[in-house]
Amino acid sequence: MNSAEFEKHIKDFSGTLLDVRTIGEFKNGHIEEAGQLNYYALDFRQKLLLLPKNQPIYLYCNTGYRSLRAAEILAENGYEKVFNLEHGIMEWNLKNLPIQVEPDAKPDTENKMELDEFTALINSGELVFVDFYAPWCAPCRKMMPMIDSLKTEYNGQITVVKINADASKRLMKSLSIQSVPNLILYKNGKSLFTHTGIISKSELENVFKANISSRIK
Repeated sequence: MNSAEFEKHIKDFSGTLLDVRTIGEFKNGHIEEAGQLNYYALDFRQKLLLLPKNQPIYLYCNTGYRSLRAAEILAENGYEKVFNLEHGIMEWNLKNLPIQVEPDAKPDTENKMELDEFTALINSGELVFVDFYAPWCAPCRKMMPMIDSLKTEYNGQITVVKINADASKRLMKSLSIQSVPNLILYKNGKSLFTHTGIISKSELENVFKANISSRIK
């Protein structure tokens, strides 16, 4: 379901609303009255299958990936009324739907960027490659060493920047980004290349070299 459908269902039909993110993510902003069960916990599957089968189950995470995997586990085990928030709470936030932040929340500040700083960066006149990532995102973590390597190898030719989506929620909202990893190459404020999901180093290097050559010409 998209955010509008999901919100309507959890209001109109009673059931179990479950956030399958980490406790830290949950505390920094969750849908009201949601329970929390960490998808990465070793006993996640065991606890998930304790949910009752006679009522709807509403699942969500940040982008919809973890909650979709959880929904598949439930469906494989005979649960018939399972609903997933397709693009997660990132889309929920884009639609300005309400969230609840816990008093003891500890916001993530690593690689945080605000809109004014970002705007100045991509309008610097240089080639700027941005890796929008999240700490909980497995594909993001897998590509991180590659991104760090490209930053070193193309120093002076392309500015490579990592932006933490969890720490930069206002920026994500302003750019309407609702999934990670999200990779974008900018020049003078314009996007020259975009890619969502895993990509190889050789593919990115081809993009880098083509745009470096174009700049020189």
